[in-house]
Amino acid sequence: MSLKNNKKADLFIYIFFILIFVTGISVYKDYGLTLDDEIYRKNGEFYYYYIIDFFSGKQLPELKSLIKTAPVLFELPLVFLSKLFHYDQTKQIYELSHIVNFIIFYVSLIFLYKLIYKKFKSKIYAAIGVLGLIISPRIFAESFYNSRDIFFLSLIIFNLYAAYNFLNNSNFKNLLYFSFTSALVVYAKVIGIVPPILFLFLYFLNNLKGSHINKKILQNIFIIIFLTFFFIYCMWPYLWTDPINNFLYSFKLMTKAQNEILVLNYYLGDFYSSISTPWHYRIVWFLFTTPVFILFFAIIGFILLSFHFSIGFLRIADDKTNPWRNNNEMFDFYLLLNLIFITFLASKFNTSVSGGWRHLYFLYPILIIISLIGLEYFLNLKFKKIYNFLILILAVSNILYISIWSYKFHPHQNVYFNLISKKFAKKNFDLDYWGLSNIHVLRKILEKNDFYPIKVSAISFTSLYESVLLLNDNDKKKFIIEYNPNNADFIIDNYIRKIRKNYKVDNKTYTKYFEIIVDEIPINTVYKKNK
Repeated sequence: MSLKNNKKADLFIYIFFILIFVTGISVYKDYGLTLDDEIYRKNGEFYYYYIIDFFSGKQLPELKSLIKTAPVLFELPLVFLSKLFHYDQTKQIYELSHIVNFIIFYVSLIFLYKLIYKKFKSKIYAAIGVLGLIISPRIFAESFYNSRDIFFLSLIIFNLYAAYNFLNNSNFKNLLYFSFTSALVVYAKVIGIVPPILFLFLYFLNNLKGSHINKKILQNIFIIIFLTFFFIYCMWPYLWTDPINNFLYSFKLMTKAQNEILVLNYYLGDFYSSISTPWHYRIVWFLFTTPVFILFFAIIGFILLSFHFSIGFLRIADDKTNPWRNNNEMFDFYLLLNLIFITFLASKFNTSVSGGWRHLYFLYPILIIISLIGLEYFLNLKFKKIYNFLILILAVSNILYISIWSYKFHPHQNVYFNLISKKFAKKNFDLDYWGLSNIHVLRKILEKNDFYPIKVSAISFTSLYESVLLLNDNDKKKFIIEYNPNNADFIIDNYIRKIRKNYKVDNKTYTKYFEIIVDEIPINTVYKKNK
């Protein structure tokens, strides 16, 4: 059994992408803010004025703090857009941020489609790959507000597409595109340096004939490295005054900071600090939050590729060649190597973990492609048609279930767990660890009360300050954020425990007012002070 293109495929694809876009622009205002959003936005504003001062010859400020050395690849253009549209309210700015983040993600879906189509020569496979990414509830929700991990995922897709094109046609246009997208991923995150290095290494081996070194290949590699760092320098204002030293300093500082973040994780029914979480934390989170049909085919694809390239390495001694037979297989090996190598690096050197597996979301497009390899293999097996049909029915049923679930619990898709794990996971894992539901309870409090100002306090590891930024200026004035819960009219709990000094609600003083429930589990509860 195989999936082939048909005459109506183009129309189907256009409708498919239009539906994704229309859905996105219809719901982008529904999502909250993360704990980090305001820090990064202010950093973008800082660099906006830094650039103005730089070109006007004014005295420049000191830039040695962690936040000032951090990338502003997303935030700086956002500030320019905000100024262009004359947005001065934080509500306008963050809604703009949400739609921009989604549009970038949407464009990356188009490139993912093009990449899969080129690789598999099938529009149907390409559409299934895109569906696999967009149907994942957490990925869909975070495509609006997660301007770090989903933004980076989008950049990785651009870079994968560029790598595939350059591998198959090493002209200057593809070289330039690969260099530029490599600069984007290196600039966006420290770990972004790994995929381009792996690709250049494999590209070199792929063109190595015995002991003969192709000078053209070495020239291409040199030009790519030069252009990559040139583009990084152009995009990163922090490097303008001292490119080499500032790059090394920032790289060191960001790597160090990632291992010093201290929060409390609720994982497998126990509490762990982020620096003492078990090694399997991200792997289990991935297994529990990824749709079952993707997991099934990804495991098949991973086993297939691992076995195939193990045999390929054994073959090297006989024919003195590479473990891959053509460019398509080399690209498969590149994907597999990224998956294994980056997962190893993250578990070995990134000792502070929190927030599920979101820091590795950028590996998800790779897993999607690997799952398609598993799907292709499965459909080509000599099974009776009834077995293939049964598996496809189960996969479609899983997709329908996820779609209904996402619609029912919108916009709280960020607390999704798959069918296999959800009964256990929803009681033994962190849920709304970013406090995204806070904006919804604040709006509900406004809707049900008419006395002002309303004093609100958070008793969990969350911040109401960021959530209030999504209110218009009038409604902001109606709230006072109290840091002493005993003085608050309303107490908000999103169930994420603090490292220390957790507040216990006194039932004599406060009464449960309302709560947000997803899959029969409360993710945010509001208590009102008794009169």
